[in-house]
Amino acid sequence: MKTSIIIHGHFYQPPRENPYTGMVQEQQSANPYANWNEAVFATCYMPNAWSRYLSPDGKIVSITNNYCSISSNFGPTLLNWIKEEHPDFIEKLIEADKYSIEKTGHSNFLAQCYNHTIMPLDSTEIKQVETAWALKHYKRIFGHENEGFWCSECAINKETIDILSENGIKFVVLSPWQAESINGIRLKGSPAPCDRPFIIKGKSGQLAAFFYDPELASGISFGHLLRDADSLYGKLCEMKNRKNPALIHWATDGEIYGHHEAFGDMALAALIKKIEEGRLFELTNYGAYLESHPATETAELRTGSDGLGSSWSCIHGVGRWYKDCGCHTGGDENWNQKWRGPLRTAFKNLEITGMEIFSKNVEKILGRTDYVNLLKDYGAVLSGEITQEAFTSSLRKKTIIMLTGKERTDIAILLEAIKNILFSFTSCGWFFNDVSGIEPRQNITYALAACSLLQKFTDKDLQAELLQDLKEAVSNIKTEGNASDIARKSIPKIPAYAFASVFFCMNRMTALRGDFINRFGIFKLISIYTKDRIAYRLRIENVATLEKYSLSCTTENKNKNAVVLNIKNADSGKQYAISSKNIPSDILGKCAKWVEHRLARCIDMGTLELISKNMGNYFILMDADKKLINENVFYENFSIALRIIREHTLFRFQKYKWSDILKLMNLLAYYISLAGNNNLINNMSELFDSQMDSYAADVLTDLGEELSGKILNTLIVARANRFEPKITLIQNAIYPYLSGEKKHNLTEETVTHLREELNFTM
Repeated sequence: MKTSIIIHGHFYQPPRENPYTGMVQEQQSANPYANWNEAVFATCYMPNAWSRYLSPDGKIVSITNNYCSISSNFGPTLLNWIKEEHPDFIEKLIEADKYSIEKTGHSNFLAQCYNHTIMPLDSTEIKQVETAWALKHYKRIFGHENEGFWCSECAINKETIDILSENGIKFVVLSPWQAESINGIRLKGSPAPCDRPFIIKGKSGQLAAFFYDPELASGISFGHLLRDADSLYGKLCEMKNRKNPALIHWATDGEIYGHHEAFGDMALAALIKKIEEGRLFELTNYGAYLESHPATETAELRTGSDGLGSSWSCIHGVGRWYKDCGCHTGGDENWNQKWRGPLRTAFKNLEITGMEIFSKNVEKILGRTDYVNLLKDYGAVLSGEITQEAFTSSLRKKTIIMLTGKERTDIAILLEAIKNILFSFTSCGWFFNDVSGIEPRQNITYALAACSLLQKFTDKDLQAELLQDLKEAVSNIKTEGNASDIARKSIPKIPAYAFASVFFCMNRMTALRGDFINRFGIFKLISIYTKDRIAYRLRIENVATLEKYSLSCTTENKNKNAVVLNIKNADSGKQYAISSKNIPSDILGKCAKWVEHRLARCIDMGTLELISKNMGNYFILMDADKKLINENVFYENFSIALRIIREHTLFRFQKYKWSDILKLMNLLAYYISLAGNNNLINNMSELFDSQMDSYAADVLTDLGEELSGKILNTLIVARANRFEPKITLIQNAIYPYLSGEKKHNLTEETVTHLREELNFTM
């Protein structure tokens, strides 16, 4: 009989958005990526959706969606970011969901506690809200109800079991070390059996629990078992021969499959292939296994220190998230985590005050006391099912009277405030070694944002109270001071709407009409007007809080090195002077691209032809005597040529023949490869990379002979001049055609050439 295999990946990143703008800011520590979300997406999430299985000579045999074959859960806040930045990836998850249901009758995906709070430490109301938000988000993505639930850090207690059970959850995945006894028999420190599900009971409800295999989970996470799929498969065979279990399953952080372990996605793909082609095992998921093997035995869970519950990454229960229990990751061995308790206390005090303000004002505006249900319903906004405007417009008072505009805005502000309070409890803020880390700072920023939003509803100085509480959370690094010192550095001196207005005005000042943008994070441009491109009047809206701002923006040259943008709020009269040196780098980066795009449009192909005809002359003179020419002019001409090529290849706004552009691209690449400086070489490489990515987007729509010819010729030109474009996305896009999954009308010769140039097996 085949042994069932379940491979579970917990895919998660904490929310990283700046709560004042709704945007993930640049994070230098994630270099060369813009931020850690992008870094982990590029090295793990995306590769697992298009994972390579290679031949012995390194050619691609197949590209598979690993999510079709493994059990997994994704953090809702992470998926919200991915949906915005990489929407095609969401389609791969939906594809995997449909495949698994068709194959097993059950989905491979579990829901996850919304923003990864430690549920045993949450109040009853917050547990209910976190669960409701999670299930609403799951249904929004996959279109059906959820069966299983991933508790953050596997942290669980009896009340958590009850609430999950009340919401229709059937099972959870836990660490085997979380079990105290099986069928009333104490385990005495031994792990729980991992070959079958068990019943775990709360005070009023119950769930099935799968305890993952600790040997496999540890070996994959820390023992580098993913470096060799053959060895890992051999270990599974050895386990079958030794015990012949009905079920073998393990759970790890999903990021091990490619991010923490390089090429882990490929090892996973190879393992999946071996399992599916062999006769010893079958891949399944928890829902399907539970249906055919219902839990009949009972497991009692450890209550942990202070009786608060247990988890998979704290041997003391859930102490890691509220006290100096001894568990930590990184840092000096002499450091302590005494800061954890005061940090949680500060946020807890804010939560208590915030919920009081929220409930009082909800009752005042809506005439209802079921404020928890209102929060639960707010999950529809967080999942993207409905906009904030539509949600608040649907609310009614007891008298069925619609809310006024001010009342809708107040409700929106209150809801966003509570969301930010919940986000301040994201577990990563306590997991690592010091309160000065990036994760605690993020949580502190959410708490500060909540204070700012709630302040209009109370006479208390919420920020002052929070800062006072945070003083008790002392950093191990003397120069960092305490959490209050850290928080003060995070308090914005200029409101986010001012930077949003700067963004919109700079966009209109520097960009072509085709590059006009009407959204900056959570800010939407309603209208903008100018007579002279120096002074602007604009109206913007915060779509999260529904606050609207009437603003003016004027530019002023202070000196040769700086321009100041003066922002005035017409409603409040407040003014802010923002120097060009203080504009965030992500805004300036976009502005630079708009300027470059605009300049390139001013230069036609005739200019490029003149430059290209003289390139040979430059080289002759340089070879004879470098003193004869100005190298700056030489390199400037190349830069101009690159800009023109980029415009004609990527933006396609002119009528010139592709063959003529390709010839010029070939000539440009030839000279740059021979004598270009590092900057030019990098720019040329980026041009080829961008071109291939642009083709990949086109291939998703259709693949014909003309497009195939452009792909092949661009690769030939690049490689002939010693450039190797990044072809990951074009490989992903073309594989369905080469594998027969999608229909095409290509000749056999073209298909053969595509396979050769894109490194597929024949």
